[in-house]
Amino acid sequence: MIPKFKCQQCGKCCDHIRGKISKEEKEFLKQYAYGKMPLVQLMPVENISFPLWDWEAKRFMKWQKEVNIDAKINPSRAILDLNTNKTIIVTYSMDADSCPFLKDKKCLIYDKKRAYVCRLFPFNKGPFLKTDEAFVKEDMFGTCPALDDILPKLPYDKKDIVKFLSEAFPDGSFLNVVQHDLITEWENKTIIALMKAKKIRPAMNYPYEFLKKRIDNAEKIDFSDFLVESNYTSREEMDRLINHFDNNIEAKGKIKEFIK
Repeated sequence: MIPKFKCQQCGKCCDHIRGKISKEEKEFLKQYAYGKMPLVQLMPVENISFPLWDWEAKRFMKWQKEVNIDAKINPSRAILDLNTNKTIIVTYSMDADSCPFLKDKKCLIYDKKRAYVCRLFPFNKGPFLKTDEAFVKEDMFGTCPALDDILPKLPYDKKDIVKFLSEAFPDGSFLNVVQHDLITEWENKTIIALMKAKKIRPAMNYPYEFLKKRIDNAEKIDFSDFLVESNYTSREEMDRLINHFDNNIEAKGKIKEFIK
């Protein structure tokens, strides 16, 4: 029988998360993410914490006012577009060691459509995320006491793993991490498509401090808003896409197709 994941509500997944990325990810970011790629990291690797897609950040900025906190939401990755001289903000981050919305081990916005970083735990990444690293099943997970009965029973074959995880996580976290990885893939493909269509001309290979200063001083626009402003897509289509993301539509299709 496949064991079922059940959150123990210990709050550890929302606590002391800053800088918790793999050694391989840290090395990759340090080498490439500070000016050598279109997407520029705006904070040191050690400070990375609670990432939010731009549409998620909009919601969190509203919700922080409702619960009377300062979530310290700042841009975390951006493109400096030389065509428009605008900073296109792709992701934000809550600049905190522990989630500002966590109080007495309870989430103040648990009834809301929380961000993927909240909903995908105990996963770090899913089995479909395309990287240069070899797939290691244990790398998919963060540290969580509720995994003790699940990890030893993980199959070895990737198809069997996907079937297993689909049943072992009725809370929806597996669906959420698959969707999050598909959004990451969409983001990368969209940036490449914008470059090919000459709708953006990212600043690259400049000294990082020079690039960071220009990014900080430039007029800012969120990535999803830029896609509409540049006529890459319509507002209606962008809203439809975000709704698909929110409801894990692509993830459901991906998993169903993979295990059939």
